[in-house]
Amino acid sequence: MSSQPPFKPKRFFKSRHLQTIYNTFFPPANKLRTAFYVEDILLQLSDGSGDSLWLEHNPPLAHYTNPAPRWNGTYLVMIHGMEGTSDSSYLVTLAQNALSRGYGCIRMNLRNCGRGQGFAKGTYNVGQTKDVQDVIDFVWEKLSHRIFLSGFSLSASLVLKYLGEKRNHKVESFSSTNPPLDLRKGCEFIDSPEARFYRDRFVSEFRKKIKNKIIQLPPELEKAVFKTKTFFDFDDLVTAPLFGYKSALDFYQDCSSKNYITNIRHSGIVIHSEDDPVVPPFDWETIPWESMPHITTILTPHGGHVGFLTDPTPEIPDGRWLNKIILDYFDLKVNPGW
Repeated sequence: MSSQPPFKPKRFFKSRHLQTIYNTFFPPANKLRTAFYVEDILLQLSDGSGDSLWLEHNPPLAHYTNPAPRWNGTYLVMIHGMEGTSDSSYLVTLAQNALSRGYGCIRMNLRNCGRGQGFAKGTYNVGQTKDVQDVIDFVWEKLSHRIFLSGFSLSASLVLKYLGEKRNHKVESFSSTNPPLDLRKGCEFIDSPEARFYRDRFVSEFRKKIKNKIIQLPPELEKAVFKTKTFFDFDDLVTAPLFGYKSALDFYQDCSSKNYITNIRHSGIVIHSEDDPVVPPFDWETIPWESMPHITTILTPHGGHVGFLTDPTPEIPDGRWLNKIILDYFDLKVNPGW
């Protein structure tokens, strides 16, 4: 990866907050349901809950149009971050670029997110790796035996935990972008005045879903939701008991991806930015990356939270540095002889 262009913020976009929120207010065009064939899949989960996940499937272009890039045999499974959806800008642009390179794509909505709202009684959490397994099993059975997995933000950590567990992963390679590595430190940060803007947005979205009965909670937990003032309170009074943990600290200890990374045997790339205003790379320097040569790491001074917007160049015509880095890495794994 040494030949890859280093990240340089787009002119006038050096601010970590601007890098983070720009796509929220000025989202890129989403052509995945217009210019591309799309199949909506409602996948029932195997945990007996009756919950289902809404997946959006864009098959390889070679399956239905000509001329088109040859299908490289690989499916890219993408997962959004906290309160994102399959239509989050980073998934949309990555999928559009991946399709043009010959991949097939599955964009996964976590429970009660995006078009999947109302198809699950419960919600998701950063440790819910069984849901990832169900999606991978589906892709393996129905679409391809070559699968790459790509997670962003909360799901970047979910991917690391999943691959660090003892499972029949059926995944060849992965990318993890801006993962919260230590959940306790991440919670302390997002509850600080520095990150309150982002904390309030996330908590507000959860409360709205609960108030509208999209997420169904036991009465005592529903009551607790509207008493919480911090993210820690929310996790301690709602998330932890809902998922069978004694406390938020117990939940954080079990689900922090830093505790799983050294168990990962898959090739992958982990990308983070030092100026991330949502989940700074706490404990990055304590992870023995050098003992895991199968995992490539990139820590940039700038980029914000899943931003990485740069000036357009012939190499990166859309100015989305992150997509180029991820797909160039995956291309090498598809064709390791190149």
